[in-house]
Amino acid sequence: MAYEAHVEGAPSEEVVRRLIDEARAAGAESIEIETTHEDGDAWIRAGFTETARVLEAPIAALEQHLGVDKEPSFGSIHVQTDDVDAVLRAVRQFVPRLPGGSQGSVVLPPHDGWTSAYDELTDREPEMLRRLAREMSDRMGAFVLAMGLEEGRVVRYVALERGRVVDEYLSVPEHYGRLPPGEVIALGANPRLMARLTGADADAVRATARTGKSPEELPPAAELLAELARLFSVPQAADGYRKAAERADAIVIPRA
Repeated sequence: MAYEAHVEGAPSEEVVRRLIDEARAAGAESIEIETTHEDGDAWIRAGFTETARVLEAPIAALEQHLGVDKEPSFGSIHVQTDDVDAVLRAVRQFVPRLPGGSQGSVVLPPHDGWTSAYDELTDREPEMLRRLAREMSDRMGAFVLAMGLEEGRVVRYVALERGRVVDEYLSVPEHYGRLPPGEVIALGANPRLMARLTGADADAVRATARTGKSPEELPPAAELLAELARLFSVPQAADGYRKAAERADAIVIPRA
């Protein structure tokens, strides 16, 4: 049984203690809170785990997305390990659980300390790429880097340690709609952290992983992705599932 509460503002020790007292008085074993998007990260730092999201969008903005021809997306996952068998096991375990029906996966043998994974579904659905990366990072207790080109227009990478996002970059933070200012800032790269985790040059990351208000303010997205992939020593991140499957060293995992 969970005690449900609506909370405004960030957590304080007094607020958390009050919630604990109320939950225990109600005979609950856990606490579920509803709070704002802006305060959510603070509650996570206080010990809560996100289990659901309530999303909102203007009708006019949704209509603009309907019927629009979009360029293809593609992406890849890179695990900082030479244990290719562990990556294969993780891909075989988690991909079939993803909604959408994957038609196949590919794993590439280790290169410069990275073992890479690609999937047909995660090329179609970038959100599934991030979900798979989180599952693999958590399962393997490893540092994982997911990188991709979305809608042919924007570049994203997500860096995870033990399943937790430690850095995220989106070349046009508001490509999918307006965001609170804090979210826009959060989608900018952390060059020092990425330098420490990948061995890249921090100044080069800072100069390359710039953000803009539109794709036209930045280099072509495919070129930007390839340059970031080179900086992070994962040049194979410039390709998606189909090109990876054509490589001579590809380990192909077919699905009916």
